Amino acid sequence: MLPKTTNRDLFFARAYYFAFMGGWGFILPFINLFYVSLGLSGTQIGTIGSVSSIVGLIVSPILVSEIKKRPQARGILQTSLILGAIGYFFLGQQTIFLAIMVIVFLQSLVGAGIMPASDAMAVHVSGEAGTGYGSVRVWASAGWIITVLTSGWLTERHGYQAAFFGVGAMWLVAALLTLLIQSRYFVSPNFSEKHESNLRTALKHIVHDRTLLGYAIAVIFIGFLNNGVLQFEYVFLSELGASKQLISIAGILSAIVEIPFMIVADRYVRRLGPHRVILFAVTMTLFQRAAVFLFPSIATIMLVRFIGGIAFSCLTIASVFLISSRTHPNETGTVLAIYTVTLSGLVSVLAAPIAGAIFDAIGARWLYALAATGYAIGLLSLWITRPDTNVIGVPSQAEQF
Repeated sequence: MLPKTTNRDLFFARAYYFAFMGGWGFILPFINLFYVSLGLSGTQIGTIGSVSSIVGLIVSPILVSEIKKRPQARGILQTSLILGAIGYFFLGQQTIFLAIMVIVFLQSLVGAGIMPASDAMAVHVSGEAGTGYGSVRVWASAGWIITVLTSGWLTERHGYQAAFFGVGAMWLVAALLTLLIQSRYFVSPNFSEKHESNLRTALKHIVHDRTLLGYAIAVIFIGFLNNGVLQFEYVFLSELGASKQLISIAGILSAIVEIPFMIVADRYVRRLGPHRVILFAVTMTLFQRAAVFLFPSIATIMLVRFIGGIAFSCLTIASVFLISSRTHPNETGTVLAIYTVTLSGLVSVLAAPIAGAIFDAIGARWLYALAATGYAIGLLSLWITRPDTNVIGVPSQAEQF
């Protein structure tokens, strides 16, 4: 039977994800619509995304590596959340491109380590509680459903500023919830031992592990060619005639499916191994992107987003499990940061303005063709570097070196 403190930490870790990641639902479906309403072009919107990515790719892995070595890690994460919330409050008041760029830069600087540090904490808490990461991550989807629907209703009546206020308030709640989780979960296990854990050693580990390297290559190609869809899908829906309320419904369709499938994905990852589940998720998403390109309509996008919750759940859980299972606990947070922030940020720096220019030139439909190509290349990379397993999901000793 688990100690009461472990059950309590698991409860508050779930509540934290509900507030932190769920809070993003207030603004992420509408952020580019906000920029469009200010008269910004696709290229300018892409440039804003690049600024955030540049900061993240440089700062995030270094920040996470250093934070998790320190007993004050929880306080640093809490401060980052508070400053990030303030950044959202100010961003919603801006109307000038340059001012937006400055605030996005500062917010990205303070928030670069939040996501990977949170994931590392969730892996640690769920591991000790005997559950999977999905049992924590699913609460982000639950929060997303509530906040997206609320935000759609609020923005229709009170404008985009209400959405920025909502995400800021949720992040402040998340910052308070970190106080209710034991501080040791925010620090690398055995952090006081002399185990080298920094950006250089983490990168070396990825390069020498063919499966992690193959996954990195897939992340790069998928991230680059799928960037346009991530930026402009909600704008495309608006162009097709969808209202803000309908866009908010589109924003929760995936999350509705994620709630049961986050748990199901946990089970399948343990049974089949994370790499096989990732292959399934990437293949499924490839067909979804192709479907929207071939049959562009509100109905197609809504259907694809609903079904996409299955692929997203599998990819989210399996990728965290793949990384955490192939790294030393002291390196997990840093390696997660490399994948989730540095690699994605690196490709976004180049892809965001290019995707914006393509959107300006020929519209959103062709962005789906590019995305399908990216997933096809990613699938090939994953297949070539699939792990040689003696037992399903467990890499052979030779394959790790």
